[in-house]
Amino acid sequence: WFDSLDVAHLTHMGCRLRGCLAPWPIILDAWMLPLAIGAMLYVTVLNVVLLAFVGLPALLIALCVPAWRRQMLRQPRRFGALGLVCLSVVGAMSGNYWLDAANDRARKPTLEHDVQVEGLPLPAGTRLHLSTVDPLDQYDQPQVHGLPSLIAAEFVAPHRIKGINVTALEMFGPPYVKLRLASDQAVDGWPCANDTWVTFEIDEETRLQPDRWRFESCTVAANTEMGGLTWPSGSYVHRYGEEYELTPGGKRERVVLQRVALSGPTLTLKLDKQQKAVGWEGQLNDRITFGDWQYPRLTRVREDSPHTLLFSPNKSNPAHNLRTGEMLKAG
Repeated sequence: WFDSLDVAHLTHMGCRLRGCLAPWPIILDAWMLPLAIGAMLYVTVLNVVLLAFVGLPALLIALCVPAWRRQMLRQPRRFGALGLVCLSVVGAMSGNYWLDAANDRARKPTLEHDVQVEGLPLPAGTRLHLSTVDPLDQYDQPQVHGLPSLIAAEFVAPHRIKGINVTALEMFGPPYVKLRLASDQAVDGWPCANDTWVTFEIDEETRLQPDRWRFESCTVAANTEMGGLTWPSGSYVHRYGEEYELTPGGKRERVVLQRVALSGPTLTLKLDKQQKAVGWEGQLNDRITFGDWQYPRLTRVREDSPHTLLFSPNKSNPAHNLRTGEMLKAG
């Protein structure tokens, strides 16, 4: 039956099939070819470098062995060219390493005397980490360099910045800068823990002006009393707009707030600037009954206004009406 088929028709069908399938190999080839070439070049260069670092010592050792030295002197051009290549590669790599090391040292100086970078005071002995010391970027455009390009600093003794004693600074550009506290201290009125980072919000204009930094977050000092609760070590306060949220640290399993037992890790206490509680949310740690309704453990609950609780049952944790038997799966 195959012989009875029109060969031209089969050829046409084959062309149609190839036309449908061909774009995919072409697309893959277009992507894979540059990757393959790049990988081959990388492997080639790596092999040349390795061979050069192995070959140069081998040639030097061979020169010290009389029998090998005589063999090399019989073919001076070959071994001379090989030695020149090895020496060039090793020299180029060593020079590049030396330049990188010198640049790294230039970007990590230690201050010999006190300096003031705009509004940021830095004492003598401070170990700095600068972004760059080059006045021009890779496109030959002017860029912030030197001390104004500061991204980190370590102080030899507690240093006072923005009214607090700190041991280190990290400034990886807007929108945030961090200071590591030298002791338990009040930062913008919030009790922050020793040897933890305090985060401030900044922008390009205020980057080197600590007086204009805005408090963002910190780890709260252990056993801080706030919102009717004692907060354990590792608790964290974070600013969101004009409100603040306080979350507990550690492995506290159960917290009782306004006679409601909550799962500790899920609790979030909301506060205003005066550290007055304005609301909270979390998950029930125990089953609870309000009126005719019974809410199971892990039900989401929050208080947005005083003495008003909003429960959020779901399919996994439906609320149960004890009087009518009704099940509420969402609300």
